[in-house]
Amino acid sequence: MRYLITTALAYTNGPLHLGHIRSTYLPADILYKYLKLKGEEVIHVGGTDNHGVPILLRAEKEGKKPEEIVEKYHKEIKEDLDSLGIEFDAFGKTHSDIHIKTAQDFFLTLLNNGYIYEKEIEQFYCERCKKFLPDRYVEGTCPYCGGEARGDHCESCGRHLEPFELKDPFCVLCGGKPVIKKSKHYFFKLSALKEKLENYIKNAKEMPEHVKNMALNWIKELKDWDVSRDISWGVPIPNSNQVMYVWLEAPIGYISFTKMLGDVWKKYWLEESKIYHFIGKDITVHHAVFWPGMLIAHGSYNLPTAVVSGGYLTLEGRKMSTSKNWVVWVKDFVKEFDPEYLRYYLVMAAPLFKDCDFSFEEFKNKVNNELINIIGNFTHRVLTFTHRKFKSIPIVDESKLKEEDLALIEKCEETVEEVDKNIRSFKFREALVNILHLAIEGNTYFQKMEPWKVEDEERLKEILYTCCKAVKTIAYLLYPYMPKKSMSLLNIMNEELDLKLRGDKLNKPKIVFKKVDEKKIEEFKNKLYRRDKMDEIDISYLEKIDLRVGKIVEAEDIKKSKKLLKLIVDLGGEKRQIVSGIKEYYKPEELVGKKVIVVCNLKPAKLCGVLSEGMILAAEDEENVSLLTVDKDIKEGSKVR
Repeated sequence: MRYLITTALAYTNGPLHLGHIRSTYLPADILYKYLKLKGEEVIHVGGTDNHGVPILLRAEKEGKKPEEIVEKYHKEIKEDLDSLGIEFDAFGKTHSDIHIKTAQDFFLTLLNNGYIYEKEIEQFYCERCKKFLPDRYVEGTCPYCGGEARGDHCESCGRHLEPFELKDPFCVLCGGKPVIKKSKHYFFKLSALKEKLENYIKNAKEMPEHVKNMALNWIKELKDWDVSRDISWGVPIPNSNQVMYVWLEAPIGYISFTKMLGDVWKKYWLEESKIYHFIGKDITVHHAVFWPGMLIAHGSYNLPTAVVSGGYLTLEGRKMSTSKNWVVWVKDFVKEFDPEYLRYYLVMAAPLFKDCDFSFEEFKNKVNNELINIIGNFTHRVLTFTHRKFKSIPIVDESKLKEEDLALIEKCEETVEEVDKNIRSFKFREALVNILHLAIEGNTYFQKMEPWKVEDEERLKEILYTCCKAVKTIAYLLYPYMPKKSMSLLNIMNEELDLKLRGDKLNKPKIVFKKVDEKKIEEFKNKLYRRDKMDEIDISYLEKIDLRVGKIVEAEDIKKSKKLLKLIVDLGGEKRQIVSGIKEYYKPEELVGKKVIVVCNLKPAKLCGVLSEGMILAAEDEENVSLLTVDKDIKEGSKVR
């Protein structure tokens, strides 16, 4: 059997955090490494999702091209995955020629098969910006809780919203009130596939039960799906001025990215194979209902064998939030801690399908008191003692071993079988527990045999052979979880990545599993909590601040101050005197002609006896101060939104 493993396409509007790794990328990588270890024909395909409103919106707000945003985060995302040892055979981008062509061909097949039709709809339109406004271009007040909400979602109460439900809607680009206009959109006839989808889900033998249940509930009330958008960024719909909705074209990336490998892609999508999609829980329905519906309507490709939907990860008992800075980014974590300890902890924290919490205290305990005290202790004791006594692994006739020796060897064989069964059933935590239990039994055997007291050399060889057999089994089975640690053990043993003991000369043992530094844990936690203590403000508070673009026309030293300069700033209709504490970073002559951002409605105050009628904004770090400015020429007095 051949296997295609895919991972949800990471969205290129930011780097990866620990939640992404736990639900999606790590379990997929473990299965991929394990199947390769077993000699199976397997590939892992992934990449990034580059289209859709959030990226376009971010680019417009930052005055950049969408391609710039995509390139930046595609690179960062791949670096995050590389840092954790997560391997791919193909890692693509949806903003690529191969994907755009594949998606367009897919769309035309759906159209020719009668599953795409046009329908007139109403949507918001901004007359000032001269454009239709997809959901995230509109914000307003949630009709249910009164909180701030965007066109499709309320951050406060978590409800899904339709744009027309918002109270006091406004365009996020210009702040203007949108009007309602009619537009023709393409729809996917998902409702026509109810019976076929239900049959597929019920007969998908490897599909996890919680995914089946969620999909079957959704299938009860299937509605046709609006699959076009009136924006410029995305996969163009053939013979149209619209682009495809991102959830129509992005999953097609699993096919287009496999095509990056050449004609071999046909083996996985057109011939017999198993396809496993690893995703986060929040996109289960998209992969278990919408995507199979698209494949059925197309009629040529294999359907997913299983959609493996991982649970959410909270942080210290609270929901992760990038907007509130309550998050741990992969790149920050791996700077301070061994990436393989993160791999171990994220698996052991809870079964994949359950939600779990990342706790720094638990991370320390799991690594130091479990991984190191059990697996690390057993493997190091055995290899150190064997090296001291024989310099190599003694090879003996297993038929002459005693009952207690054979019991541990039998446990090794049972563990290999249990791990195989559990990993193939997506029970990654249970498989790792199997390995841990083997180490516990190995420790018990070593302690009971008391090899340091054994004087008979032949008997000592039998005991150490048995122990080394257990160590080799642990190193082999640990590889999909902690590949570098596994290979370090095998390097000491001078062994290959298999289950056979060869008895070659041992290399000098070294400590493979080093304890996590408690001081580092505390320092990292303190940084996280310091970030969290920033006070949140309501948008109404921000609206009270009058920010405008000003031009510095005069600048002079305030001689009795070491820090202050007196500036005259042109705000268009008026000039103001502003005192600013930037003398250590700017000379007066450098400032004349510079455009700056001014707080105009700040109450006047005297500094060193000099009247100041506002404040200019600047950023600072430990070493420098930099004035905020504008990246395009804009007239004095322009309001900053």
